[in-house]
Amino acid sequence: MDRLAALFEQLPLPEITRLLRRTVFGGIGVGVVALALSALLGHPLVGLGACIGLALGVVNIRLITASVARVNANPVERPKRVLASQTLARLAITTAVVVGLLVASIQLGFGTAGGLALFYFLLLANLVRSILKQGTTGLSA
Repeated sequence: MDRLAALFEQLPLPEITRLLRRTVFGGIGVGVVALALSALLGHPLVGLGACIGLALGVVNIRLITASVARVNANPVERPKRVLASQTLARLAITTAVVVGLLVASIQLGFGTAGGLALFYFLLLANLVRSILKQGTTGLSA
């Protein structure tokens, strides 16, 4: 987690905002394509699950930014512990949602897990793009 934080610290705040915006809009595009493609192939629940997984990824990122902003606004004695416990809670809730959907419908559950994976792949791709862009254009924080 410290390494990811170090990567984000290299980027200026407006670039992080653009990165998250690109990731969200990319996720919406991937969700639409997944829904259409899965319906075309006769498995609409997989596409719906992918959309749910992408939405869970977006909600998680929004909750992360809100948590970090809250910790920065009200300094606590051990900010890493607070953020880690909130991360653990979000991970537990996300896992429970995916497992619950998997029990309800295998297609829906696997689609949700795949949608989450796609969202974080998009986030990683956008992060790498921003870091490479920063390195080639000479942007500084």
